[in-house]
Amino acid sequence: MAKESKNLAKVQDMLDGNYKSKIQSGYSPVQEHRKVGDKWTDSEGYKWIQHEGYKEKLRVMPNVGTFSKQCKDCKKNCSKKTAKPWDRDCWKADGRCYHCQMNYELDLKFDSKLRWFAYRRLKDLKNMRALEKDMVQWVEEITEQRKKNPFDETIANALANGEVEMSINKNTQ
Repeated sequence: MAKESKNLAKVQDMLDGNYKSKIQSGYSPVQEHRKVGDKWTDSEGYKWIQHEGYKEKLRVMPNVGTFSKQCKDCKKNCSKKTAKPWDRDCWKADGRCYHCQMNYELDLKFDSKLRWFAYRRLKDLKNMRALEKDMVQWVEEITEQRKKNPFDETIANALANGEVEMSINKNTQ
């Protein structure tokens, strides 16, 4: 009986705004006992494994970016610790690490100057195609802006404000 009146007093204090700490009722956590080697997924989707005396959160590295890819020639795996910026840049462009790309181009040069020239020309054409695509997109954006506001008044306003400021300065001197 005394316990019920104590709870009622806490609830009444909370309703009056006097009770400062949290009230928890109706919940008791269920302790799950796991054996060594048990694997499970929690309510947030994380995977866990039970070890002797502790549990470990399993981390899943997604296959994203250059870290999951290998060089075409040497099969070197680009990882966060070992990948150099120039290796990543070369891999993005050619699918090879920097040194393998240099060796590939040198082999082309010594094998046949014409093959190397054709290879470089093809790369340049691909780059130019990408640049052209960017330029077309830029021109389309500007024409779309001009359709919305054909008379760009920002320059005229800036000139007018500049002339007003100059005339104010002349009158004050």
